Amino acid sequence: MRETTQELLKKFERDYEVYVDATDALTYWIIHARIPKSHPEGLHHLHQGKKYVSGPNQDGNVLILPDPRISDAYLVESWGPMETFDDFVKKALARILSEKDEADNRQEAGCGTSCD
Repeated sequence: MRETTQELLKKFERDYEVYVDATDALTYWIIHARIPKSHPEGLHHLHQGKKYVSGPNQDGNVLILPDPRISDAYLVESWGPMETFDDFVKKALARILSEKDEADNRQEAGCGTSCD
């Protein structure tokens, strides 16, 4: 992992309070994100875990585990070409941020705890 990618992860954590662990192994890549769940009062205490798994020979396919501590459920998506771990990190951070923003907007719309 490049030093610029490590700095990007640290900045992302500071800016969005999304805690991210990154693993760059020889045959696989993992991003484990703990995304804050907002409350209507603007506070949050709970961080939902989510894992993204891919690798250098996966042709852009990413295994997504929505809550790996509680369920074995998973999704598979294609994120397009990713030649390096750094490419994977950038795409994962963009995805995490969009999911966080989407969840925050659902909360603001009065969805409460009944939304998926």
